[in-house]
Amino acid sequence: MNDRFDVKELSRTIGDLRANAERLLKAGGEMEAIKRNVTKILANIRMLELNISDVADITNS
Repeated sequence: MNDRFDVKELSRTIGDLRANAERLLKAGGEMEAIKRNVTKILANIRMLELNISDVADITNS
């Protein structure tokens, strides 16, 4: 297993996930299933942001 990773790339990918989830939420309109599931996805993306993206900000300071 390779323990090396690019924090900047992970952070960019997480940002892309957030943008796609928000687009999906907007495109889903008032579909309750979309709203519920995308809300859960966004919560998981937030955890990724806390774990990775925020670390990327600290390492770039």
